[in-house]
Amino acid sequence: MTKLNKDILKRYTSDDYTVKDERYVTNQFTNEENLEELREELKADWDVNNYTNHNKDLSKVFETIQNEIQPAKSNKLIRLYKVYSSIAAILLLPLISLFVFNNLKNDYQNSNQTLSMIQAAPGTKVQFLLPDGTSGWLTGGSELSYQTSFKNRHVNLKGEAYFDVTHDKDHPFEVLGSGSKIVVLGTRFSANMWPQNPTTEVVLESGKVKFVPANKSEATILKPGEKLIYQKSSDKCVVNEVDAKLINAEVKGKLIFRGESIDEVAKKLEAWFNVEVILEGKHSNAYKCRATFKDESLEEVLKLIKLTIPMSYQIEQPVLLANGKYSKRKVILKANQK
Repeated sequence: MTKLNKDILKRYTSDDYTVKDERYVTNQFTNEENLEELREELKADWDVNNYTNHNKDLSKVFETIQNEIQPAKSNKLIRLYKVYSSIAAILLLPLISLFVFNNLKNDYQNSNQTLSMIQAAPGTKVQFLLPDGTSGWLTGGSELSYQTSFKNRHVNLKGEAYFDVTHDKDHPFEVLGSGSKIVVLGTRFSANMWPQNPTTEVVLESGKVKFVPANKSEATILKPGEKLIYQKSSDKCVVNEVDAKLINAEVKGKLIFRGESIDEVAKKLEAWFNVEVILEGKHSNAYKCRATFKDESLEEVLKLIKLTIPMSYQIEQPVLLANGKYSKRKVILKANQK
């Protein structure tokens, strides 16, 4: 287990830090081994500075930061990190990594080689705005990076994201991931480019995109309302007509159920909230769930789901494991007995 460097953390919280210090601190937010110690240090720093309103419910403020934060200049980034750290300490979150926004913008002389990075921790959705005006959403566990200068309008994606691309016919926008790339001019689409997945998926809502597979074989042009699935192993593309707005709505931060059974509901909840869902008892797949959620908490979603599916639920908080890591929250869905 790597010990947390408290000297670097102290320099960072006192605004007397180097670029290397900043990178070290931001990386700690995704280092599960040091999360507990990091939480304690941030709480101690909060207490020492005599901040007030310790008992105030700041969950709504936290949600706003989590969902609406955008890349900004370095001094604004520092303030946002302080806000996030303070709120996390007050709420005593078991996992500080509910949200991580990492923009490594700095003032290096050779800025063309400097990368900016946006990360969304598991169970979160992050809204972003790129230097050219392109906006979008990043799903939990995903990472988006690009050169700070952004002259070539190229981004690297590891995970899943939704893009609303600003039109510029002279500078096409490119998304690179899993060895493949997507070339666009101005359009709205989502891309699923997890490196570990056997497929890459693109769903086009409007405009036109060109998908170029990893081996640079023949490109595929998509029209609005189409979904492309690229099989990496066989180097084959399949294109189907879909409800693109419905699919992309989930990438943009809406949890949507359109007639799913309890088994399908459980899978969506696991991915959306980064939890482990356990089904107990005999659940009937005859009951279907239809609902749309945006900013509701896990418990609020469960309360509404149980109005259409006969069940009760129990939420178990994370526990510290022997290896020093925290478990996921557990959600137990118990079928109501007749």
